[in-house]
Amino acid sequence: MKHTVKRFAALGVGVAVAFGAAGFSQAQAQPRAQGLDVWVNPGHSASGKSYLYAGRAAFRADGDTFAVYDDAKDGYGVQLVVHATKKNGSGLDGAYFYGGGGKTHNGSFLKKDLQEGSKVKFRLCMSKNGSSAFACGKWRTTKA
Repeated sequence: MKHTVKRFAALGVGVAVAFGAAGFSQAQAQPRAQGLDVWVNPGHSASGKSYLYAGRAAFRADGDTFAVYDDAKDGYGVQLVVHATKKNGSGLDGAYFYGGGGKTHNGSFLKKDLQEGSKVKFRLCMSKNGSSAFACGKWRTTKA
């Protein structure tokens, strides 16, 4: 009986460590901040270089606000690409470049007046000057 309890205890610790490690890596890949609903990161360049931690962006439906952060001093800025519907019913298809020089702690904020309940699709890319985006992350879709 004692050996059985020890084996299950060891198994339980191993499972907890495995799930904890998986949760930790997911938390790093999708950073969170209080009050922001949906986060995105850049992706990988054509050569395979990861820009996952070079920037991040978030959308908050309450207030229709995007927050954009350039987290790496790498000579590149970040470009937020948005597809949504404005409150007046017209389409919003835009790319917004942020060349903060890296390591922005406060972030830049973009407020748009979007139609309530409409679909908001956005992603974050890397960019040298705002005209040539690369290493774009996955599209995220949510509601305004």
